[in-house]
Amino acid sequence: MNKKKKVINKALFIFFLLLFSGSYNAQKTIVFGSVKDQSSNEPIPYTKVRFVGTKIGTLTDYNGNYRIETYYPSDSLVFSISGYKQLKKKVVKDQEQSVNVKLDVLSKQFDEIKIKIPDELSSVKLHKKLIENKSANNKEKLDAYQYDVYSKTQFDLNNIGDGFNKNGLVKKLDFLVDYLDSTDDKESYLPLILSESYSSFYFNNNPRQKKEVIQASRITGIENVQLNQFFGEMYLDVNLYDNIINLFNRGFISPASNFAPNFYKFVLADSSFIDDSWCYKMTFSPKRTGDLTLEGEMWINDTTYALKLVKAKISPGANLNYINDLYFEHHFKKVQKEVWMLSKERIIADVKLTKKSKVYGFFAKRYSSRTNYVINKQLPQSFYNADNSVNVEDGSSMKSEDYWETKRSEKLSHQEKNIDLMIDSLNNSSFFKSLKNTTYFATTGYFPLSKIEIGDAFQLMSVNPVERFRVALALRTSNYFSRKIELGGNIAYGFEDKRFKYGGKIRYNISNKKRSLLSIYYKNDIEQVGQSMNASEIGASFSTVFNTAPFDKLTFVNKRGISLENDIKKDIVLFNSFEWKEYQALGLANYTRHNLLNSSIDTVDKITTAEFSTCFRWTKGEEFISGAFDRVSLRSKYPIFSIRGVFGVKGVLGSEFNYQKLELDIQQNTQIGVLGRIMYGVNVGYIFGETAYPFLKLHEGSQSYWLFTRTSNKLAFMEFISDQYISSYIENHWDGLLFDRIPLVNKLKLRLVTSAKFIYGSIRDEHEELILIPDFVNRFGKTPYVEVNIGIENIFKLIRVDLIYRATHQLPGESPFGVRFKYAITF
Repeated sequence: MNKKKKVINKALFIFFLLLFSGSYNAQKTIVFGSVKDQSSNEPIPYTKVRFVGTKIGTLTDYNGNYRIETYYPSDSLVFSISGYKQLKKKVVKDQEQSVNVKLDVLSKQFDEIKIKIPDELSSVKLHKKLIENKSANNKEKLDAYQYDVYSKTQFDLNNIGDGFNKNGLVKKLDFLVDYLDSTDDKESYLPLILSESYSSFYFNNNPRQKKEVIQASRITGIENVQLNQFFGEMYLDVNLYDNIINLFNRGFISPASNFAPNFYKFVLADSSFIDDSWCYKMTFSPKRTGDLTLEGEMWINDTTYALKLVKAKISPGANLNYINDLYFEHHFKKVQKEVWMLSKERIIADVKLTKKSKVYGFFAKRYSSRTNYVINKQLPQSFYNADNSVNVEDGSSMKSEDYWETKRSEKLSHQEKNIDLMIDSLNNSSFFKSLKNTTYFATTGYFPLSKIEIGDAFQLMSVNPVERFRVALALRTSNYFSRKIELGGNIAYGFEDKRFKYGGKIRYNISNKKRSLLSIYYKNDIEQVGQSMNASEIGASFSTVFNTAPFDKLTFVNKRGISLENDIKKDIVLFNSFEWKEYQALGLANYTRHNLLNSSIDTVDKITTAEFSTCFRWTKGEEFISGAFDRVSLRSKYPIFSIRGVFGVKGVLGSEFNYQKLELDIQQNTQIGVLGRIMYGVNVGYIFGETAYPFLKLHEGSQSYWLFTRTSNKLAFMEFISDQYISSYIENHWDGLLFDRIPLVNKLKLRLVTSAKFIYGSIRDEHEELILIPDFVNRFGKTPYVEVNIGIENIFKLIRVDLIYRATHQLPGESPFGVRFKYAITF
């Protein structure tokens, strides 16, 4: 193996050493045995055992047994404890051996010697010291701090195997073989993406604020939106002093948690100098399989009880999908008196469908190093009150290779340096282009054709009572056309009503520095009003075929609108829009009104409204992964607050109604420790004035076997309508808390989920003076609508199935129970 290849091999050495440490101990001296009383042959607990001339040592346990491991031994061990003669024994370096000794009592006469066994093991005492000093050693105690950080994130194709170059795909791309690298155990991998950044990070404690200024950044390799989201997951802000640490959106119990002894077994294994600090080595492993725990070792400073070094991996039985293995190292440095800071971090994740999968997986690796610490230097509030918590300096992507050489704390391997050359070769291959386009089509529903994309695969065909059979086609421009403006349109045809439907949309990025997106759209199509806003995620093709009741309350919608989405400040998003819409009832959802002249009931063909709306959205610490026009939230642990106002104005473009809507929405998705992840939301609203019932609050229902989180799944469309209302939902993902404790069942890695939904409201009679409310609409009276779910998720790592019970407002002749399902790819 050449020298350049060894660079990355050394980076992975610690990872594989930990994996195979049970069977491979080259150059490590391991001594184990027992210490007993020479006369009584009774074990002597808590005897000091150390290598002569060093501070590397340990204590015997309650039964007088010991084990000591080190790479830096002397040639002898010394055994000592009060009341006994000290004893030295020779050992053989770099070997594993057993040394059992018996100690003689000191010859001095004592009236009586009582050996009192301590109530606690040394490892328990040490962990208690670690907990007692957490607040003093945690960087979060500081008023402020800042440092510079170099970060490198990489994705490599793995699980390649010996026959990679014989693979039919690789034969068509034979140059890939020249870019292969390998780990220390000869497993081949192919570097695909490399991201580097150099930035300055700032933290202020009161008020709690963070800011990162990126001075340099670059990404080389395959452009892939799906992997970019994983970059966000790999940007782990892991603080081991927290009780719960978030890895891949799952709450793992930290070995430094206050309640860690309930989940971990700790063993005091060694002591030694690390840098200039004398530290104790304590290993940790889970007490039970299935818990979201880690296993590994942590080195704790002997005077401050601060973490000095932690090496850990996910415990083998953890209920986690697709992560075949994950290993991380945290190195800490004492930067000034009583201040310990993270200095280096290394994370390696091995991602595969299954452990024995023959399908290609990938390594996700991240390395970071920190320098130039500044402690307790507070900066003015104006510094933190920027539009974004992450600021990218102009020219950050234009840094020279000489610049990067001065900032890297690790040199790049030959393969890492040449990723761009490999990608250029790939992009010139027609076969690779076809493969990339097919993958894009499978994940987005659109097939790219240079500057345009054709789709939408999820809505190509559907059925409903009005059109019977429907076909649709959509077109939109791609990023190759422009990252500034996107043009899109769609057309559909119903074979029963023999009518074309169509729509169009323009999206324009006003600013490149912060999000300011202008959208102009029109639509002439059939809609199911009162349907969940998230229903479009599964596509009309699915929801209309796998329905639980006929879509017999459809509406033909003629709609025009313009909207502007602005990030006006950090954590604040403002939406403003104007929308004109004309509704024509199809099926049972007819429009009628009283004729005051002859006391008859007239049918109204169409109703029209014009609405101005504004929405203010705030949440703390939310970050996004952004594309040219769309972005994905990485979620915040704090609640999201939204206040929305809608103003219907009579007389504007033929609008018939005057009304105002005011709505408050709160929702949160956060970890709750060992109890899993909780999602909840509350929605409260009031409508002033009078309007036609389709423009009131139509409580969202579902007539599909697909499962929705916020929507009542046993509620029909337009079953309840209100002008003053409150609704809420709560859903708890218990992860493996229950099923992981059931033998055999825990092998399936099933997860329990429970949820409940509540709706209550009322409607004033004045609205019926404009349009009569249909007979199929129910009134709440004094009883709210309540629905509860219990389900099992992670079936085959993909499927969730819920049993739903409609607890109130049950319908005669219809079962209150129902079964719904959904699929989701989660860790």
